[in-house]
Amino acid sequence: MQKIVLLLMALLSASIYAAAPVSGKIGPVAVEIEEGSMTDTVLKAVSEPFTEAWLDEYTADPMKAGEILAPVLSSVLPLSNPIAGKEKAGAVDILDTATGAVYSFIFRDGKIASCYPSYSAASPEL
Repeated sequence: MQKIVLLLMALLSASIYAAAPVSGKIGPVAVEIEEGSMTDTVLKAVSEPFTEAWLDEYTADPMKAGEILAPVLSSVLPLSNPIAGKEKAGAVDILDTATGAVYSFIFRDGKIASCYPSYSAASPEL
């Protein structure tokens, strides 16, 4: 009986460590990031300053994207310690662990098409 209990405890503790972390703000956290994926792209993008070169690299239409993204990103990039949520429906949520702000990045054809702040530390709790 003791062997069975020990075996069950070992199996249960192993499954705890195998679970991906979950953030209260962005849900399941991406831990295995595939090269060239939306998550890979956005994590690289938010780690760089928002410039014309950034728009050329990460967006399909730099002129249009500049108008859409500049009000949101020009004052916040680069983020010092971002983490990404799991990709869903062509979008990736990024949590800036330094400020607690969350930004939702929407992709089209593998490039960033839009971004909006979906949570900031100043936002009221719901």
